[in-house]
Amino acid sequence: MSSIPTSLSDLYKRYKKWVGDNPQVVGDVETTIKWLSYFIAGRINTSPIISELIYSLSNLLVLFNDRIITKCQYGQLHDSHETNLQLLLTTLEYCEVFIEITAAKLWGNAGRWFFIFVVQVVKCIGRMLLVFKHKQLISKSPPIAPINRKTWSQSDEDQITNQGNNFATNSAFTFTLKRSGKVIRKVEGAPPIHLRSWKPLAEETLNVQSIPTIGKTFTLAESLYIFKPLIHLTCSSVVGLNSWKSYSLSLLLDIASLRIYYDQRDKLTKEQKMELSKRCVSLLLYLMRSPFYEKCSRDRISRLITSVASTIPFTNVVCKPLLDYIPHWQSTYFYMWST
Repeated sequence: MSSIPTSLSDLYKRYKKWVGDNPQVVGDVETTIKWLSYFIAGRINTSPIISELIYSLSNLLVLFNDRIITKCQYGQLHDSHETNLQLLLTTLEYCEVFIEITAAKLWGNAGRWFFIFVVQVVKCIGRMLLVFKHKQLISKSPPIAPINRKTWSQSDEDQITNQGNNFATNSAFTFTLKRSGKVIRKVEGAPPIHLRSWKPLAEETLNVQSIPTIGKTFTLAESLYIFKPLIHLTCSSVVGLNSWKSYSLSLLLDIASLRIYYDQRDKLTKEQKMELSKRCVSLLLYLMRSPFYEKCSRDRISRLITSVASTIPFTNVVCKPLLDYIPHWQSTYFYMWST
């Protein structure tokens, strides 16, 4: 019996070594699994649950493998309270749709809305903690972004510099002096010898997001964005899910938050500006959200896809399934609260 745990432990060690040595191959496998969830959608009974399960597991596998790759580079990681909170929020973001449709299957519409509300409350509390306690100005989606496996095998010099900088920016390995605001690396925060650049921590590299320094205006902008899902849910419970009032309120909150940020965009870091640009692009999702989708965009999208299928050769293979699955995707994914 003792050989079974030993063999499992040995298998896990081999898996970690393989992931650490072959990040690009691992990335290809993860992408294949993720596309499998799209392929089986609507093709078998209970496929929404199965496809969402595969999609959620594929994202969690990416998160798990990313941590293995990071540990292979830096050794044992010291997870801080901030990192654990980010892990929780990232896991929720990957699994929230699966939780919703599973709850609807098991407990009906009431169970579905109960779990939607609980998930959004937890996400809201977690994001507010990141903003006010851990001084992260702009919430990322997901909080822990996947590692770009394609650029992982860049030139040795650039890789050493970037990995050393990423290691230094982890708030678990640095602290800030109260008076001067200077950031100091802890003893355990020193990168491995082969990753050290022997240069002082630069302000741009550390990317310190200090809410007191930037001001309360940005805090208001981020609070509007964080509370928007709960405000939309509350409004929808009163006026109805497909009401223009809840739709317009959510859109106005998004625009107001972005407007506040852009009025003082010059004070943001490069990384924060990129996240802000993503939020601007995400406004296009309102074209697919109810009631705008039913009233305005559904017929136009259908005509566009039909036109492409009839005009461009061989596109019918892709366009026809896409046309069939859009109603399912729209009713499953395009919610105001999925931020």
